[in-house]
Formats: sequence, structure tokens, C-alpha cells
Amino acid sequence: MIKSLKRHLHSLLVAGFLCGAASGAAHAGQYIGGDLNLSLDENDDVLVLAADVVGEGRIGGDLTVFAADVRMNVTVDGEVQIVAADIELDGTIQGEVGLAGADIRVGADLFDDLEAAGADLTLNGTVAGNASLAGSTIILTPDAVVSGETEIGARELYMEGRLVQAVEIHARDVVISGTIEGPLDIRARDVVFESSAVITGPVTVRSPKPPQVAEGAQIGELDYQEYDFDDESDFNHPDVNFSIEDFGFAPSPWAIGGVFTASAFLLGLLVSLASPKGVAGVASAFRRKPWVSGLLGLVVLAVLPILTITLFVLLLATVIGIPLAFLLIFALPIVLFLSYVFGGVVIGDLVMNRTGEPAGFGLRAGSMLVALLVIGLISVIPFIGWLISMIVFCIGLGAWTIALFSRTKPTPNMDAV
Repeated sequence: MIKSLKRHLHSLLVAGFLCGAASGAAHAGQYIGGDLNLSLDENDDVLVLAADVVGEGRIGGDLTVFAADVRMNVTVDGEVQIVAADIELDGTIQGEVGLAGADIRVGADLFDDLEAAGADLTLNGTVAGNASLAGSTIILTPDAVVSGETEIGARELYMEGRLVQAVEIHARDVVISGTIEGPLDIRARDVVFESSAVITGPVTVRSPKPPQVAEGAQIGELDYQEYDFDDESDFNHPDVNFSIEDFGFAPSPWAIGGVFTASAFLLGLLVSLASPKGVAGVASAFRRKPWVSGLLGLVVLAVLPILTITLFVLLLATVIGIPLAFLLIFALPIVLFLSYVFGGVVIGDLVMNRTGEPAGFGLRAGSMLVALLVIGLISVIPFIGWLISMIVFCIGLGAWTIALFSRTKPTPNMDAV
């Protein structure tokens, strides 16, 4: 049931990044900047990394784009991979096309398969191969033609085009006013065949109620099967999505919080053993500048993702820095988690280390454990827990930042327990 959509939704973005890295290493057709207006005439592959991209022309190889806003009218002899918020693709594409974004419009003539996942997706071009589409609202305009098989997963589907071979639809609301020449299989809450609909193959509809067939609609052999459609469980179909219940267990919030707190404590212990002076510096920075630590942490939290993405793009551009670029992406969640750990460290030190002197390992571990446990218990309280956790995170990130740039290097008293 919609076999490839699960693969698209979970891997298209990752595959796109890998394709971009490979493209950057293999050719010199790289265009990197803020807002780019490109007139292309390339015989090789092309990699584009930018904020907004407007492009036209010819590409002899593959096209890979990472941007916020993409509008391309191009002739491409190879494949196309685009990851962006808004995508408009026109022209002629010979190879496979993979798109991931929020708002996607495809008006190009595609001579191979199309795989697209987005919030709003509009197809008004032609697809010579198969089409796999996933989104919230999907529209196939009267100009849309898919010559191969079509698989669609959506909340709302409006099909006004022409689908030549087998069609499989899993959606909440389906409105068909176009032509389907192969077998049609629908699982949905509401199904409507408008008067202009033409279905020449067998039709199977699984729905809580029979489909609405307008007068004038030409429907082939109709097999209606009553089906108790549920918005939550059915839209998150196992072939399109999965939940942790699929693995046979569903841990409670307490269990998840316990694992998170235990992991934070173990990481804190490792860091305290590996760098006692560094941890003492973070605790000292918070004692000296508690308010600054919190505010600075909030600022760094806002800037850090932007800085990380900028460095990622710059490293990709150097080709030789591609491995470092991906290491940077993997390091970001570790840095964020360690900031939370440092938040527990500095709060525990402030409360339990009355002398203010650098604590030894015993006192450090005990105070950190108590602080993380208390924070963990508070974190399960709706809203307040989230707010407290964010404050702890900002305090830890800010104190860590101050310590990194501070010339004050407290000497830990390793005899203290």
C-alpha cells in the first residue's frame, strides 16, 4: 500500500544532502550565495546552495539544489534533486526528479519518475514514468498527465488531470474530476466523483460511506467496501508513517524522562572526569554572571542554528571540507544536549556548594544528580516544565560560552568531596 511513500518521506531529505555532497566533489558547476539569478549553460552536473534561486538554461548532467526559495525553468539531461521551502520547477527533465519542500509546483515535462513530498503540492506538467506524491493538499490540474503508475498519500486530493496506469490513493478527502485509465484503489473518509470524471478501469473504494457519484460521471466497475476510517490512525498509515507502538511497546513520559535524565547524568560524569577544570570554569562563570549566562544562552540559541547552516554551506563549497560539514551537523545535537547537562551542573553547584570553591568530583556528581532529578521531575508539568527546561538549557549554554571565552581559570580542589 503506497510502498514508496514511506521511503520518500523518511529519506528524501537525507538522500538529497548526500547527492549534493557527491555532486560537489565530482564537478565544478557550483553556485553558492545569498540570492542567485542564474543563466545556465553547463555540460556537467550543477550544485546550487543559496537562499533564493531563480534559474534558467541548460544542464548536461544532474541538478542538485538546497535553498529556501527555488524557481527553475531548465532543460536537464540528468536527474534533479531539490530541497527547499518553496519550489517551482518548469522546463524539461530527462532523469528522475526528487523534491522535498513546503510549497511545491511542478510544471515541467518529466521523462522519468517523479518523487515529491511537501505540504502543498501542485502538478500541472507531464510525467512519463511513475509518480509518488505525499503531502497535505495535493492538486493535479487538468494539464497534469502521469503515464506510469501513481501513488498518492494526502489529506486532501483534487485530481483533475489524466492518469494512465494503476492509481493508489490513501487520503482523507478525495475529489476526482479527471480521467483515470487504469485500476483505481482508494482508501479515504470522503470520496467524490464529479460529473467530468472518467474511470475506465475497475474502482475499489474503502470508506465509511459510499462515494458520491455525480450525474454524468463515467465510472467503471465499482467495488465499495465499508471501512471505519479514522483520521489519526488511518492517515498515519503504516505504509506511510510509523509510531513507536509498531515495535511492541509505548514508553510513558516518565520512562522517557528517566532515560533522558540518566543519560544527562552519565554524560555529566564523563565530562567531569575528562575535564574537571573545564566544568569548574562553567560553574564559576555562572556564579559570577548568572543573569548574563541566561540571556547569553538565549542569544546563542537563536544564532547557533544559523551559524551552523552557514558553516555547513561554506564547508560544502570547499569540497575538501565536505566531511567536516557533516561532522558539524552531527555535532550540533551533542552540543545542545551538553548545554542542558551544564545547566544541571551549575544549578547543583550553586545550591549545594556553599563555599563557592571549585568542587571535587564527589560533590560535583552529587549536586549534579540532585539538580537533574529535580529538573526532570518539574519538566513533566505541562507548560511550566517546558519553560523550566528551556531556562536550564539557556543557563548552561550561556555559562559554557562565557567559560570558553573567559580568561579566569579556577583551579579545582580535587580533595573536596
